Amino acid sequence: MKFSDLTTLSKLAIGLVIAGAIVSFEITNTSTSDGVYTCSYIDYGKVIFGGLAIMIGGLGEVAALRLGDTRIANLIASGGASMAGIFLVLLGLGIVGGSC
Repeated sequence: MKFSDLTTLSKLAIGLVIAGAIVSFEITNTSTSDGVYTCSYIDYGKVIFGGLAIMIGGLGEVAALRLGDTRIANLIASGGASMAGIFLVLLGLGIVGGSC
């Protein structure tokens, strides 16, 4: 499998995952009221790029079904980018990791 075997959608999905791992726009709010500590966290960079990676990766999987020799490589690349996009969204929402 060569990088040149991948479709544009697969390459774009991989690029969006990489961008989502690098770009960060975090907002963290904390407060204490009557001894109760509350915290909210969101990273818009991960949520946006992760969501785009999920969409483009899904489109890449659909497009890969019509290919011949490079079908498996494109399905793996697009599917992996979609799964990584899901992980980025979970990170961005603070469900996995986060500062709270």
